[in-house]
Amino acid sequence: MRLRHSFCLAKEYFKPHECDRIIALGEALPLNLAGTVPGTDPGQNKRRSNIAWIEESRANKWSYNRVNLYVSTANKQYWHWAMSSHEALQYTTYGLAQYYGWHTDTSTEPYPNQSPWAGTVRKISVTVQSSEPHVYEGGDFMLEDPRTAPDRADERIKTLSDCRSRGTVIMFPSHLFHQVTKVTRGIRRSIVVWYLGPPFT
Repeated sequence: MRLRHSFCLAKEYFKPHECDRIIALGEALPLNLAGTVPGTDPGQNKRRSNIAWIEESRANKWSYNRVNLYVSTANKQYWHWAMSSHEALQYTTYGLAQYYGWHTDTSTEPYPNQSPWAGTVRKISVTVQSSEPHVYEGGDFMLEDPRTAPDRADERIKTLSDCRSRGTVIMFPSHLFHQVTKVTRGIRRSIVVWYLGPPFT
């Protein structure tokens, strides 16, 4: 699939007080060691982070609405993909020496019939940077840019330094390889959500 745009950023889209509210929602829930979706390609020991699921409710609907608006606007501008639903917000923390190695967010098959998202695939991935950049070191977000030829690896693999600003949203096609490097100090906090639609044909 040829892409005109591999990712887009909305710097400081969420205000500091909104990030505080999101963190409070996540920290109020039990954090568990993160797993991976069956059929994706993370491999063994590919992920070390802690997560909680922030299910949509009247109290947090504002956060869903904010992300939905950005995704709808950017999708119309960049990709024009058919979308049908989204998963719950995933609150993620990366502590000392935690990371998420190179992976994609898409499975090899659509969600099964028993799933709430039966027959759909992840098409767009969204990350909201929720921490101040000075409270942690490491934890860089890196993304493969398939518009660049493989023999220019130094350009094909991008470290998205601009997304470290608190409240910044990064959106990208879920089938692209990306990673979060190991945190060497502090805690990196973020919100992740996936937007779904019918399989590409």
